[in-house]
Amino acid sequence: MTCHPLRVAAAVVLMLMSPIVTAQSLAQSSVGTGPLTGALADTEPLTGVISLGPLRVAPGLTVRELGWDSNVFLEPPEESPAEDFVAAATPDVAAYARLRLLRISAYAGSDLTYYQENVSERSVGYVYRGRFDFLLSRMRPFIGGGQLQTRAQPNGEVDVRADRREEELSGGLAFDISPHALVYGSSMWSKTEYENAFESGVDLSRALNRERDEYQAGFRTDLTPLLSMQLYGSYMEDTFKYEPLRNATSTAGFATFRFDSDAVVTGIVTLGYRDLESVDPLTKPFRGFTGNAALAYPFLEVGRLTFTANRATEYSFDAGEAYYVENTLSLAYTHRLFGEVDAQVRGSKSIYDYSNRLDSPSHKDTLASAGGSVGYNLRNRTRIAVNYEYARRRSIELVSRNYDRRRIFLSWSFAF
Repeated sequence: MTCHPLRVAAAVVLMLMSPIVTAQSLAQSSVGTGPLTGALADTEPLTGVISLGPLRVAPGLTVRELGWDSNVFLEPPEESPAEDFVAAATPDVAAYARLRLLRISAYAGSDLTYYQENVSERSVGYVYRGRFDFLLSRMRPFIGGGQLQTRAQPNGEVDVRADRREEELSGGLAFDISPHALVYGSSMWSKTEYENAFESGVDLSRALNRERDEYQAGFRTDLTPLLSMQLYGSYMEDTFKYEPLRNATSTAGFATFRFDSDAVVTGIVTLGYRDLESVDPLTKPFRGFTGNAALAYPFLEVGRLTFTANRATEYSFDAGEAYYVENTLSLAYTHRLFGEVDAQVRGSKSIYDYSNRLDSPSHKDTLASAGGSVGYNLRNRTRIAVNYEYARRRSIELVSRNYDRRRIFLSWSFAF
């Protein structure tokens, strides 16, 4: 019988809450995080911080978009796409505290989206997540969780702004084997639910509502003062609420390298190998390399080059396609023109590979974008910018999914 990961996490935490000799752990990076808690900071914020005793609070406001959208519903060119004025902002707050026996990291935010003409696309969403690390000698049990409620495109395949709810509960145990290395084990439960959302006539709730149980075990160590490495393996079970034939299991191994902010190259790189198998005999198993990267490099003290990449499997809204493999590359270069004024150019290319069914022909969709901006950098490391962006998707098999989109908008990330 399979043990529910929540019970495993709770047992681990409760077992280790008994009094033991305490000491401050020197291992800083959080491990065993889930899909929501993985975005939490594991060090205290440095920008726009308000100190309340041991608690550090960093409120902020991000104006994601204030401008014009030429294709609100991502419609084909021949259907005279609807255009509109859009305003989108995210007020949020991050909190961090490190006590003698406890480290706390938390975040809460709200996504606010307004369309002037298309009232149906207006929305208010929220997200909150938190994690507690109990600093009990070398043994450090941890527990975390979060919830997301949004109305947005979940990925590059789905065009509609879908009402989506995600939840996560996670927990586990880390053990410091030295001031610079640790081992850990964790379990996670997550759920994804869609409501009143349809894509090309497909009810997304029936196609994609699912739960995931995941188990991880791994090792993390500092290779140098500016570089750390994490090696870990995972086992996942995906259970679909309405489509049991889509249920799948997955085993994977990963190596993650993190470059400190003081290094010449900063960011994170993850390389892995995944074995994904569905219970549906007509769905081909996936066995191959996956990974992602987000790196930045300063160029001659006047520029900054940013590179991101992603290769991963994603469940398709069309049960007849099962899943697809996404391959995405993006590149951006920001150059200081004078004073605090800079200019940025950026571009990306995604290929969605649908070749995973024995009863369907293989095909590939592409999504490409290019854009630029002129920005002004404020003293608190935030940037206000005027942006232009062009995006284009093409599908040889499904011409109705082709679209072109242009946006001109103002963006601003503000820290109080």
